[in-house]
Amino acid sequence: MKDKVTIDSYVVNNIALGDYSRKIVENSIGLIKVINGECAMVFFIGSNKLTRVDFAHLSVIDIEKTGKGHEKKICNICHILKMSDDFDVNQTDAKGRKTTRPSCKECRKNIDGVKLSTKEKNRMDKIKPPKNSVFVCPVCQKRTIVGITANLVRDHSHETGIGREWICDSCNTGLGKFQDDVSFLERVIEYLRNHA
Repeated sequence: MKDKVTIDSYVVNNIALGDYSRKIVENSIGLIKVINGECAMVFFIGSNKLTRVDFAHLSVIDIEKTGKGHEKKICNICHILKMSDDFDVNQTDAKGRKTTRPSCKECRKNIDGVKLSTKEKNRMDKIKPPKNSVFVCPVCQKRTIVGITANLVRDHSHETGIGREWICDSCNTGLGKFQDDVSFLERVIEYLRNHA
């Protein structure tokens, strides 16, 4: 294996590494940073750790042979190589093929957080804008005809499970991508200001 590895080769560890507090789980994806004899310094992406690993515990991985159309996929959050069925189906592409979420089922639990209870759904349904009425999304301010020109969704706190307001599905997706995190959104604002 050692003769196939160069600096910046992607590797996967074959066993769990480190003690409990610094543990890097089996099948974590890493990048070779230093080669030293029978060992390498590997930067494990998901755990953000640089760790000394014996070559005997590593395998080179062709990351281009993971994901859609392959048996295994790398989670975009934990960066662990997993079987494709460890990812939920997200949507169907233009050719009718199922597309899985980029995050594994385990990581999705943290992303999805607390779901709306039936009680909260019922409360939100009472304030739902009527079909065919004109609605202005409180986030993007876009006007839409309810049920015709945009879908509305119940927005809620992923920490508490409490409903907030009805918003357009585009804004709901955006808030989800930014993890309802104000500091994340502040970095987005700063990024946009820097490139204005």
